[in-house]
Amino acid sequence: MQYSIPLTPYNDFWMNCILNSHYTIANQLEPSYKYASYMNDYSYKTWGAAIDYAFMTPTIEVLDYSTNWDNYILSKVIVKEEPIFFKDMDNFIEELKHIIVEKKQLVKIHVDLFYWLPKNIAWEKFHMSHYSIINGYNPETNMYAVLDDDIEGYRTHEVPEERLIRSFMNSTAVTTPASGEPHAFTYQFNDDIEPYKLLIQDVRCNAERLVEELSQFSFDGLWNIPETDQFDDYISISLIGINIIENRHLGNSYLIQSLVELDQIDEALGKEMSRENKRIQQGWKAIKQIFINKTLSDDKKLNLSLIHAKAKELLEIEKGMWSLTLAVAK
Repeated sequence: MQYSIPLTPYNDFWMNCILNSHYTIANQLEPSYKYASYMNDYSYKTWGAAIDYAFMTPTIEVLDYSTNWDNYILSKVIVKEEPIFFKDMDNFIEELKHIIVEKKQLVKIHVDLFYWLPKNIAWEKFHMSHYSIINGYNPETNMYAVLDDDIEGYRTHEVPEERLIRSFMNSTAVTTPASGEPHAFTYQFNDDIEPYKLLIQDVRCNAERLVEELSQFSFDGLWNIPETDQFDDYISISLIGINIIENRHLGNSYLIQSLVELDQIDEALGKEMSRENKRIQQGWKAIKQIFINKTLSDDKKLNLSLIHAKAKELLEIEKGMWSLTLAVAK
């Protein structure tokens, strides 16, 4: 395999395909940026599912990476993503190889998950496009080194050229060019990357914002699955966001642990926050299990009032956890 840049997948916890790819790159270039991944620079959001944009589910997004790159926490590592529109669609694969092998650049390419990875939840079930990193090519086997997620986590894969072509040609960047989505991106990196410093002041700033946002976030109208024979597909879509939320609280546990280890908070505060964090993790794990159980049951109806009440309770616990950092800091 000829690599543009060898990469070890970032797997401390799952954020989303874009963010895990960004932290994979950042940690390769400057390992201290693992602490940046733990930062509580996130917000609860809602999003419309690819199979039905009227169906809304909750998720968590990191601030600024999609809206204000200059303020994005990794902008000091990744200066920008350069959009690519292949010049010759009938021969795009040669352009791609040139970028990977000759220019030694990472490529983030648009693919339709329906055709992409056999263990991805969308494989041969529903069409959903996203960007996937390619960082290597083997001319002897015609295989591409890919970093992407499936049911076994965010990891490396080898994808045959035929599947890459089919997945790309069926992505919305190709099938709906009016959307303006780039076919792919390359990355421009900072030549002089300063080590990242995790500071309680930054955590407290985000905590203050989160306390206010969590008071306003509502689960009303979310997870409202219509009468359909695609019930399990809606459950799978719901689990994407729930998994991101659950994993963020795993990330919060690493944040609390790191703050103690780096002498940013004392052990007593760390233990108190960890107790609340454990309750939150267990709560979201229980909600996730409700959705998983529905795929195994003949009862295809969710008790939304119960789920909404539990989710709201978890937001209240989270508010309390972040309020602790505002009351006491070293």
